Amino acid sequence: MTEQSDHHKGTPPEGTGMDLAGELMLGLFVSFFSLFVIAESLRMPQKGHLGIMMSPGFVPLFTGIVLFLLSLVINLKAIRGGGLQYVGSLLRSIRNEEEIRRFLWILGFMTLYIVGLIGYVPFVVATLIYHALIFFYLKIGGPVKIVIYTLIATALVAVFLPRVFNMPVP
Repeated sequence: MTEQSDHHKGTPPEGTGMDLAGELMLGLFVSFFSLFVIAESLRMPQKGHLGIMMSPGFVPLFTGIVLFLLSLVINLKAIRGGGLQYVGSLLRSIRNEEEIRRFLWILGFMTLYIVGLIGYVPFVVATLIYHALIFFYLKIGGPVKIVIYTLIATALVAVFLPRVFNMPVP
């Protein structure tokens, strides 16, 4: 006996377009991230007669290539399913939902901290900027409280913990 669905044959069930658009967005993010991993792994030092195969970047290179290929599969399936036409609707729904926007802002601050600040400015300064952005965005208090909490958190993360646990910092 075959099950009958609530939608007509050939018509996608409700929500499928948004799901496909989400898969496409995720697939594109993974594609770009895997290209970043591939590029960074190729920049790692290569020693010995086997070149990249003996470098510390071999496993990240292989992983990046596999991730890229898998993300291409996701992207192609999403595009073939019509996900591209729903990307605008997905972005509008993201813009309208406070929790998703908050998550994306915090993710953006983390990305800025990890990719844009660490290694380019002193670790204490990078950590101070990160905490200030997070605390300001989350509105944890007035300006004075934000400054105090930022200084305490930065001192804890960038000075106290590394010294107590003898951790190297970037």
